[in-house]
Amino acid sequence: MKKNKSPRLILKKLILVGREKNYIVPFTVGLNIIYGDSDTGKSSILNIIDYLLGASEVFLYDEIEIHGKYGLLELELNNDTYTIKRDIFNPKSHIEVYHSSVDKMEDVFPKEYGSSFVKEGPAGYFSDFMLEALNISLVKLKQAPSKADSKMTSLSFRDIFKFCFLDQDDVGNKDILDQKNPVVFVKNKETFKFLHNLLDSQITELQEDIAEKTRIKNGIIQQFTIVSSFLREARLETTESLEGKSQKLSEELKLLDNEILQLTHNMKSNSDHDNELREIIVTKQSLLDSLTLNKMYKETQLDQNLRLKRDYQQDIDKLLASVEVIKKLPNHEGHHVNCPVCDNEMQASKFNELFSQYDSSSIELEVKSLKNRFKEVSLLIDRDRGSILDIIEEITSISTEIKKAKDMLDLKTREFVSPFLSQRDVLNTRRGEINEEIKRTDYLLKLRNQLNELTKKTDVLTEQISQLNVRMITLVEGAPSVDGVLESIADWLNEFLTFIPIRNPYGIKISDKTFLPVVRDRDYSKLTSGGLRTLVSIGYLFSLLRNSLDTDTNFPSLVMIDTVGKYIGKTKAKYLENTSQSEDNLEGINDPKKYKNIYSYLSSLSDELIGNYDFQVIVVDNDLPDSMESQLDKYIVKKFSVDERDGFEIGFINNATPRLV
Repeated sequence: MKKNKSPRLILKKLILVGREKNYIVPFTVGLNIIYGDSDTGKSSILNIIDYLLGASEVFLYDEIEIHGKYGLLELELNNDTYTIKRDIFNPKSHIEVYHSSVDKMEDVFPKEYGSSFVKEGPAGYFSDFMLEALNISLVKLKQAPSKADSKMTSLSFRDIFKFCFLDQDDVGNKDILDQKNPVVFVKNKETFKFLHNLLDSQITELQEDIAEKTRIKNGIIQQFTIVSSFLREARLETTESLEGKSQKLSEELKLLDNEILQLTHNMKSNSDHDNELREIIVTKQSLLDSLTLNKMYKETQLDQNLRLKRDYQQDIDKLLASVEVIKKLPNHEGHHVNCPVCDNEMQASKFNELFSQYDSSSIELEVKSLKNRFKEVSLLIDRDRGSILDIIEEITSISTEIKKAKDMLDLKTREFVSPFLSQRDVLNTRRGEINEEIKRTDYLLKLRNQLNELTKKTDVLTEQISQLNVRMITLVEGAPSVDGVLESIADWLNEFLTFIPIRNPYGIKISDKTFLPVVRDRDYSKLTSGGLRTLVSIGYLFSLLRNSLDTDTNFPSLVMIDTVGKYIGKTKAKYLENTSQSEDNLEGINDPKKYKNIYSYLSSLSDELIGNYDFQVIVVDNDLPDSMESQLDKYIVKKFSVDERDGFEIGFINNATPRLV
């Protein structure tokens, strides 16, 4: 049994469900490290986790837009396992929550929650679900704590998670926790007080929360009684009976599939003896197709030769007519004749002028040549006709042979294959029936699981009420003092900064005005070295986490930091204006020992506490300290490289060209 005195939030698995594949990042309790080259998607992993935990938006680079569909986050909230599902392209859509692991999502009905307080989902608001599952009271905070009549605003899970996650812009940022925005910063300070049970109204709110949870518990017990009575009257089988039935049906389905597979194999084996007939049919059909094409070719030739024969005949007739005209022309040039049409007088010499260039002998020679060609074409026509008749006869014969072969094959198919087909149809029908029975049984199991969910919810509420009562007694008997809480957190921060070590680690405390770190008696926002702010901001979150493990707080057991090495060693150009490089040099920020000691502290913390506490630290960085990769290997959950390297993936979206952030 772990000794955590504060809520447990442990990530188990992140899955970005894609179009071609899923992109999975597993997590364990303790330290988790994600590192690798720039532009490989490291930060995107934390951003998607943040989004699945209720952030209003998520940055989508091209590869995710092309390959991604939706996100799944399996996690433990106190002692219960849940899976969160959210559409990455529509932040306003409802967030689905399954009271199960990813592998068993199909066994339960999901609940749909509104992603923000703008629109409530069928099951309520996602923030309220997270707080209730972590047994954190739903409270309202004063917008102006110093005024008695101040307006109230609801505390959300997102307000709490600000103290759990530093993205790469927040690490070392002098305006951490929205110090430049007075309204937001006031709420952040009130959230800090709530996290550590420092609100004046916390006892009253605990009483109200206990009363509300008791009312909900009684309502669930009443609902359980009604539903269980209905299911009993409807004679719905028990969960054990339905699970047994589902298993039996699955086994029967497996046997049927094997039987269908064997039947198909037997059908194939029994039809092997028909292969010879099929071969004959294929061969004959190929020959038939060839003959048909040849017949079409011969018919085309025949048509062309018939046309040519007709043309030759017409030319011969014209030439013979010309010969006849020449022979009948008058011989006397001075002879006059009347035109048979207009009756005008015509001279015979005019005819001689027209026909004198041709004599009958040359025309008769041309006629003779044409007649020879006419005979040749006639012979070709006769030959083509004969060939076509032969082909038709052969086609008829082959068609008869094919028909006989097909008839024999059909007969054998009816005799040998039809029984197989009939048997397979029966098996497939039964297979369909079993699938329907499995669907119905699974649906009834979901109903039973929903009833069991009411029992689990009652048990959870009973445990939560018990914990709240213990907390109530603690607060009534001796509520924690502001000074005591701040001193405890400051002690952990001092331990971290001394371990690093920073230069002159004195005057380290937590401000009672801003609840932010003070180093060398200077407020965090007044520290000019970006590297020092990086170390202090990281140490601050570790201190909040470490303090929560032994103390009754509302701080979840998760810290995520991106990027640990900011301002320490490599600093991106866009962050240089927010640090004094001379102060960084004075602090010795570039000393590789400091960077190495961050990881030494984290690994030691993880190894020392993991046996007694459940907590999680997830860090993202561009690389690891020199010579520490093998030492830190057991904590590494993902490592990326833009180039192909053994043991490295090419980006989070590892089937696309890396263009990530």
